[in-house]
Amino acid sequence: MSVYQPSDDSELLLKAIVNLNNLKTLEIGIGSGIILQSLSSNNNYVVGIDINQESIDYAISFLQKLNLHNNVDLILGDGPNMFNSETFDLIVFNPPYLPHDNYTDRATDGGKTGLELTIEWLEISLNIIKKTGRIIFLQSNLTPIDEYLETLSKSFSVNILQKKKIFFEEFSINEYRTTVIS
Repeated sequence: MSVYQPSDDSELLLKAIVNLNNLKTLEIGIGSGIILQSLSSNNNYVVGIDINQESIDYAISFLQKLNLHNNVDLILGDGPNMFNSETFDLIVFNPPYLPHDNYTDRATDGGKTGLELTIEWLEISLNIIKKTGRIIFLQSNLTPIDEYLETLSKSFSVNILQKKKIFFEEFSINEYRTTVIS
């Protein structure tokens, strides 16, 4: 397993979160740490989780070089289910979203349809985000997530913060605010 390197998806997510600050933040699946770096520069306390020890080691090294490690805790694990309710102001993730095939790896394999991990992380995130918090995550049009997101939008405020089309897919950055819509 190697460290997931930033690409168009990571860069789009970075643009969406770069101005968020002074929050207690969780990033699920830190990969190369590019999002974690921005979060740790701007926020009071940041937790990063990844299933890949190489990603954790890589992030520790570069955060120390940039002197951004004092407000960051890194956890080796496969999801955010270890936290109590209403812990974070902001939860960010760029989930593995490709449907499983013979070529995908853990960094990109989102399950049979590509949605399984995204839905799991969203549902856990909804349980650990503060009432005034928000969840920001990347989605690809390669996964059939629209029906699920429409169901969530009946109870939560939903915004698309960014979109980017590349030659074979379109990414969007979704924001869910836990404020219940009347």
